[in-house]
Amino acid sequence: MATGQHAHPGVGVRPHVPPAPRPPSLFVPRARLDEFLDDVPATPVNLVVAPAGSGKTAAAAAWSQRVAGAPRSLRVAWARGDQTATIAAQVEAMRCPEQPDGPVVVVIDDVHLLAAESQSLLTSILTVDPDSVRLLLLGRQEPDLVPISVALTGAVRALPVDDLRFDEAEAAELVQAHHPRADADDVAAVLEQADGWAAGLVLGSRALAGSSDTADARAALAATRQPVLDYLLHELYETLPADLTLVLLTTCQQAHVTADEAVLLSGLAEAPAILDQAAASGLLVTSYRDASDPGATLWRYHPLLLDLLRRRTAPTGPDWTTVVEAHRRATATYVDRRDAEEAIRHAGLTGDLDLQLRVLREFSSALVTQRRTEVLDTVLAAIPLDIRSQHPDLLVVQAMLLRSQGRVDAAKATADRVLALDARALRAPVSRDTEAQLALLEVWQARYGWREAGPALARAGQALGCRHDAEVSAHDLAGLSPMSAAWLTLEMAYFETWLGEFELAAIHVQDVAMYAQQVELPLLTRSMLAGRAMLETVHGAYQSALATADAALAIDPDARPDAAGARIHLARGWALLEELRLAEAEVALERFHETPSGVMDPLLLSFGRLLHACVLAATGDAARARRVLDTRGDVPERQPLYIGRLDRQARLLIALVMGDLATVDALVPEMRALGAELDARLAEALSIGLGGDEPRAVRLVTELLPDTVGEPVIVALGSAVARAALLHRIGTPGAVQAARDLVPDLLSRAAPQRLVWILAFGTLVSPTFGDLVATYASGPGAHPFAPPVVAALGGLQRSYPDVGRHRDLPFASDDPRATPLTPRELEVLEQLALGGGNADLARALFVSENTVKTHLASIYRKLEVDRRVDALRVARAHGLL
Repeated sequence: MATGQHAHPGVGVRPHVPPAPRPPSLFVPRARLDEFLDDVPATPVNLVVAPAGSGKTAAAAAWSQRVAGAPRSLRVAWARGDQTATIAAQVEAMRCPEQPDGPVVVVIDDVHLLAAESQSLLTSILTVDPDSVRLLLLGRQEPDLVPISVALTGAVRALPVDDLRFDEAEAAELVQAHHPRADADDVAAVLEQADGWAAGLVLGSRALAGSSDTADARAALAATRQPVLDYLLHELYETLPADLTLVLLTTCQQAHVTADEAVLLSGLAEAPAILDQAAASGLLVTSYRDASDPGATLWRYHPLLLDLLRRRTAPTGPDWTTVVEAHRRATATYVDRRDAEEAIRHAGLTGDLDLQLRVLREFSSALVTQRRTEVLDTVLAAIPLDIRSQHPDLLVVQAMLLRSQGRVDAAKATADRVLALDARALRAPVSRDTEAQLALLEVWQARYGWREAGPALARAGQALGCRHDAEVSAHDLAGLSPMSAAWLTLEMAYFETWLGEFELAAIHVQDVAMYAQQVELPLLTRSMLAGRAMLETVHGAYQSALATADAALAIDPDARPDAAGARIHLARGWALLEELRLAEAEVALERFHETPSGVMDPLLLSFGRLLHACVLAATGDAARARRVLDTRGDVPERQPLYIGRLDRQARLLIALVMGDLATVDALVPEMRALGAELDARLAEALSIGLGGDEPRAVRLVTELLPDTVGEPVIVALGSAVARAALLHRIGTPGAVQAARDLVPDLLSRAAPQRLVWILAFGTLVSPTFGDLVATYASGPGAHPFAPPVVAALGGLQRSYPDVGRHRDLPFASDDPRATPLTPRELEVLEQLALGGGNADLARALFVSENTVKTHLASIYRKLEVDRRVDALRVARAHGLL
């Protein structure tokens, strides 16, 4: 988190109060300015806009100190214009009645640095409720945040610029405060050149005070052709004590200077006291109390002083070597402290490429893992492009950085460049960490289909020292940092999951989990859990995947959409679909689709498309589900066999939902071509059973079941559900009882992973399959998983008629008394359902075969069918059996 940035507090939590500046001890008040500031609590927006060096901050600091110490103290909070989170927190605290100790006035210094987010926040508040805020805005230009309608109401005051100028008496007092030995000529010379501005008065008086010949100094001041402030700064700089110039030069790259940084960079133990003295004397140095640490002080340099110091410390400036040594010292210290961000930042300020490379190699992975990448961006951008674009180590860091930021195209281009350099052996042997990062980039590209899988995995295995065989599974990580090893191992697990090498993927995910348990790196832990959830999903362990995905989601619920988030929401979506929690599955799918497609690898794209289709089919939109599968989009053509198998399984389910037996038949040879023989046999049996020959279908599925042991759950449990549903569809007392007897086993097999959706497959075969399950929802033989299954099945939507159903008959299916069949025809129909030929029916009914034929002809005519199998199907559909 950047300096000064704080988390947005909740209601009732007092926000961190940022440090308020201390006014210089040599401060000269101006009555007209105090009068303006004293009226700040009465007006929503108060503007003090003037050039640098006019004394805005010093005047406001003196006022806030005065009102805080008054008998009826006024709570004033400070923030800088670029401190977006701090501004939001302080404004909320000011407006929140539940925080009575919040600030009454918020001062925003350097308001010209205001970010768009802060500007939008303040504009919206002023538009809706301007009287809820009291703002004092200090800056070099007026911010464009006040709505015209608000300005017209008188809710805005602006201090005239000339009111910041010192009049002659005030200016003389300020000059004599800084130059007690000044005579009337000295005061007149400074006043003439300073034109009433605070910086000119202070610098001019101190320049004269430090001169050995006052008359010559006055003459030089009057004769200068340089901009006055620039001239005075240089004159003043020449008179400063050596220890103060050393502190200023070595710390001028800091936004705020802490006591620790002042000592570290300058090498002077007394550096804090030196800065305190400079701030007290008003020498363009401002000190701040840190409210979070009352004993600490921060210092900030005036922009005019900073400009001079940074010109002197530029690579072409006279004090460059002094700065380089200071930042070398700081780099070494922060390396020892294991402060990655500060170590890299100070190494970047040395301009020493070798030092930067050493520090980047050591800490860049940690910063990427912690998503603290701003300093990496800054340091890399400062290195000349011709060096950065050709140096392999810098290209590795840049590619890893771009990849972590989701800038896939740029990351790929950079990775291509460094891998091409590496392939041409244009450099000396590299460290194991660099080799691991090169291997990671190659595996990552292979995972997206941009490189060959075999060489990429071989390189990664060599970098990790992988050994996985029947006797041992281990890695040789000597000389390789745990962070580099963990990310490469996880990248391999992602790719192995896509390739279907699930055992190796599980080993590698577990290795990363063991390391993640030893460190506090939320991004690594989240990414590992996301990979594990995906692996569990592929294995059909849906509830395990849901628990893992929820744990990953809890680490950073508000994370920006990325590949890990896509894995999390994908795993959750599949688990929720299996449990038929369809509304929640749709939400998970929406979250998945929020991920930019560019950061999703082929596994995510493929599984996301399949989940989308299955959710649509489960919610009753099978036609759209089929279109999703038929439109590949970004999904690659070349896919592992198990992905193709899942695709055909999804198509089979959709075809069954739609009652499309032609598609079911067409899928059989496709399944066989993929090597999915069991899937093909199940599809064949379903086509035969739904085509009217249920007994044969039952025999085929029964023969199939022993071979499904060890197969994916959708095949093993799906086949068992199909047998029970086909028996139930036959409808004879014996077949229905046999189906009923199978239900407890189905429920027990489905319960651990709550596979309700696979049980719902039975309703596609026999629409009243849910009634079969309902017999175990209560009573002595009740199964604990039956009630939720019955409830879930009852909520399913069917947009298509049952397979084989004919057009509606001219009687109500729920009123048996309305049937046109005679009692004797109903008896014939019941015997027909038991099987056998006409002779068997005649013997059972004690009539001739001709009589049976007559009854059958009448039944076919009334049911509007031509065959006995169709007569039985229509009779069951309308409750006649």
